[in-house]
Amino acid sequence: MADAERILHPFRGIRYGTNESPDLSKLIAPPYDVISEEKQAELNARSEHNFVRIELPQGATETRYAQAAALLPQWLSEGVLAREADPAFYLLEQEFTVESRRWRRRGVFGLVRLPEEEESYVLSHEGTLPEPKADRLLLMRACRAMTSPIMLMAEDGDGALMRLLAGVTGEPGAAARDSDGTVHKLWVVRDSAMVAALSGAIGLGPLYIADGHHRFETASAYRDEMCRARPAASPDAGYNYALVLVNSAQDEGLRIFPTHRLISGLDETAWERLRECMGRHFEVSTELVDEVGRGADLSWLEGTTPGRPVFGVYRDSQLYHLAAKDSAVPAGAGVVDRLDVSVLHRRLIEPMRAGAGGSSSGRISHDSHAAGRAEPGARLTYTTDAREAMAAVDRGDYDLAFFLRPTRVSEVMAAARAGERMPGKSTYFYPKIPAGLVVSDASEEPI
Repeated sequence: MADAERILHPFRGIRYGTNESPDLSKLIAPPYDVISEEKQAELNARSEHNFVRIELPQGATETRYAQAAALLPQWLSEGVLAREADPAFYLLEQEFTVESRRWRRRGVFGLVRLPEEEESYVLSHEGTLPEPKADRLLLMRACRAMTSPIMLMAEDGDGALMRLLAGVTGEPGAAARDSDGTVHKLWVVRDSAMVAALSGAIGLGPLYIADGHHRFETASAYRDEMCRARPAASPDAGYNYALVLVNSAQDEGLRIFPTHRLISGLDETAWERLRECMGRHFEVSTELVDEVGRGADLSWLEGTTPGRPVFGVYRDSQLYHLAAKDSAVPAGAGVVDRLDVSVLHRRLIEPMRAGAGGSSSGRISHDSHAAGRAEPGARLTYTTDAREAMAAVDRGDYDLAFFLRPTRVSEVMAAARAGERMPGKSTYFYPKIPAGLVVSDASEEPI
């Protein structure tokens, strides 16, 4: 397949040297946006070479990017990291447990040429914020590398990508177990026929961003800067590409966690507004949770009809089951407006918080999948852990919790195809892709 007929390319990846041990457990780190201060300290303590020192360096803003910029070439010169001599793909298998079931998911690390303004082979479903993009851009400028990948999905309607990925066998070149118990295994794929087949299975896309919208927009902005500064550079320069992990959308291991909402700082007037909206737009039944801290059994959410928004609301040991009436979803609503999370915000959260001086927290405690203690004032925060959300309300840390079903992969892709943006914190793909497994050079050097 000619270069013009493919968008996924092999590359000379930068990886930890594995001559002494292929076990990278002490060296990898989660992506920057799910690392708490406590997690950062823990990772730093694991090893002087843990990748968190580059992915999320410590220190004052004016010095920490310089620290990362100095460490990357230092580790390369010392042999801690090494760049492949020849282009390759890198197959990643992740084995993990969700709800007592063991799952496996496979994907392939490669480079995607960053699309120009008129091109649309990489589709997104989520808006972005300026602060994370500014942070990642400073890191890219300093390191001239992409330190963690964008997670993408290929439609893979015929299952060709799934079959190719399943066909890679033998001992992996590296492996790691993270603190969540997820096992990550990495194979280097150099065989020219397999490289061509993987590129061919993806073809011209489209590819859908599952996770990493900020990294994708940052990589595009960095590419534009570098093109202006180096107009004579080769089209194969590393900055023209983004480091990605491509998964098949047909893979059952593509797990999306629901991101539950918690509210603090509300008064009785706000609660009355919520009760009025619940009665107007939803069929409501209640369940008494008579054991404080028992945890939330949300299996009934999963058993409801797809396409009809449903939620749980928890307050004062009462779990309210809500099923949307026709009035909850506007006539002619688009893909995103029909989603559970959109209806929840439009019909319940926004009217409830009206006039309450509410603000939204940008922090989600994904590292522990648990809700932190709320700060004073009306505040919205997020967690993927339903049990801890209910316990936090029981403790009085929050006034109430909203429970959601997971957004489905098909809904994510439909929103992206329609060019619509989901509300923030609509999806949480699990597990995350560790930083430090593979890094891509983003200088003017060819891929």
